[in-house]
Amino acid sequence: MRGSAVAACLLALLAAASLASGSGQEDPPRDPERLSIRLSSWEPRQGDPVLAEVVPDLPADAMVLVWQGKETPMGGEPNAEFRALFGVDLLAPAGPAPVSFLVLRGGEIVSRVERKVEIRERSFPVQELTLPGEMTRFDEKTLARIEREASALTERFSRLSTPAMWSIPFLPPVADFRPGPFGSRRIINGEPRSPHAGIDMVLPEGTPVVAIAEGIVAFAGEQFFGGNSVVLDHGGRLFSVYYHLKEYGVSTEEHVARGQRIGSVGSSGRATGPHLHFGVRAAGGRVDPAILLAFPPR
Repeated sequence: MRGSAVAACLLALLAAASLASGSGQEDPPRDPERLSIRLSSWEPRQGDPVLAEVVPDLPADAMVLVWQGKETPMGGEPNAEFRALFGVDLLAPAGPAPVSFLVLRGGEIVSRVERKVEIRERSFPVQELTLPGEMTRFDEKTLARIEREASALTERFSRLSTPAMWSIPFLPPVADFRPGPFGSRRIINGEPRSPHAGIDMVLPEGTPVVAIAEGIVAFAGEQFFGGNSVVLDHGGRLFSVYYHLKEYGVSTEEHVARGQRIGSVGSSGRATGPHLHFGVRAAGGRVDPAILLAFPPR
């Protein structure tokens, strides 16, 4: 089963589990059953997306992946293979990190199986930029707007979304997909800034931009930094981000198909010329979109 009924059931189960943990009850039992767990990497680098594929030995109604303390519903059919994507954030500390899998049967979480991944450091480029003062200094009204928009995006990314609608391989957002560097440590006018959590592609204005996978429009609108922006929720806590669009042709809450045109390349927002800023969040982690798009067909 897929769709709203499955989503509602799974979300209700997760909510019940959260209430149980908050009331002092013990965690789900660590069932002696064995799960066949495959990860695209057991030693991911900072900024890497990781594909988890799990086959339970015993029948399971559903499964949930737990990463960085957050639950992600896994896609798949009951009693078959389950899949989920999670992301090692570009600022995640190196070292061991737990990833857990919850097994659901008969409407209850019956088992929790934990493994560890070893996060490796990654070398990110340093980008020094010199910009006019009006592009780096903002008045109180503008700063308040920037904060509101950042908070709204954080809230969207933290939502427990529906089970996965995505499939592998993902489509590139533009036909001429030549990604720039990811995770650049930016120094603007001599001052360190937040790392660049996406990739930029310089393209002609009006170049079509398409959805990398099926999804729901989590946001379509204008932002101070991103300009005309679209954020897609692909289910399973996977989001894709498209900034600086010339225009967008979708609306918030709209369902979009894989490969559907959502807008075109522009220079809206804080941009010095036509380009596409393309980002991906996987289970909360800001990851390199080029690696996600390089996953081979499954």
